[in-house]
Amino acid sequence: MRVSTLIRAALVAVTASTAAASGADIVSALNNVDSETADLQSTVEDWSGGLLGSIPIVTQSAHVLSAINDGTDTAEDSDPLTTEEALSIATAVSTLATTVNGTMTALINAHDDFEHLLLAPIVLLDLKTQKSASDDMSAAIIAKVPQALQAIATNLAAPIAASFEQAIEVFSLSNGI
Repeated sequence: MRVSTLIRAALVAVTASTAAASGADIVSALNNVDSETADLQSTVEDWSGGLLGSIPIVTQSAHVLSAINDGTDTAEDSDPLTTEEALSIATAVSTLATTVNGTMTALINAHDDFEHLLLAPIVLLDLKTQKSASDDMSAAIIAKVPQALQAIATNLAAPIAASFEQAIEVFSLSNGI
């Protein structure tokens, strides 16, 4: 009798820990990416251009990448979204697009400092890695959006990719790279 009770308890624990994420979880993940991205923007804007001062930028950039990857996992673990959930995600994506644009602008504005310190290739690699992760997160979220809203979701995510592309283009021109 005790063995069957333990088995049931284990099954309940496993089932509870593998419950599908929801639209609210995706919104939370998007808000986390937005917060980490805004922190990166502030870190870049506060940077004085010195080599040691670039360390917090690298650290915060890693936090952004981690948040993006966590968001991808959340979206992949989610059940298909309802129309209402998809609409709540649209607001979070629009907010994130604005933040990403501001962060990419801050990075572009600091380009000469990164280039002077020979860090532009590292920033470029980081931008490409983050863009790839961001594309994966967008695809995972769009896959959960109702079919009728997927084109709209794709259009909402497009400014994020465009902001990354603009920054990647600027950093690709550094030191003849």
